[in-house]
Amino acid sequence: MERRGSPPADRNRSPKKTMSPELETLDQLQGGDLPLNTVRGLFKDAGHFRRSITSMLDAGDVILLDQESQTVPRWKHAEIFGQPAGHSTLQSYRLSLDDAGAARIQ
Repeated sequence: MERRGSPPADRNRSPKKTMSPELETLDQLQGGDLPLNTVRGLFKDAGHFRRSITSMLDAGDVILLDQESQTVPRWKHAEIFGQPAGHSTLQSYRLSLDDAGAARIQ
């Protein structure tokens, strides 16, 4: 028996909301630092990853850390992000959430 007045099930579903990889990165960093190669997996391709992360670094949303948890100087960013996406160099660096990035996702 058909129910009258009940909308089809499809109408009751809210549209799936997706988060941009940039906001997803900031959200994930709330839980702690992440290796660059892990963050790379959130982006559709290496170019998008490089552009987004360098923009986030320039904006002060994130901090790039080396193996000793020292901030990587800005002049070294181009060298690091010039490596192929799966390159082992990415494993040597981590991203950390900075105050500006934390404020963006509050």
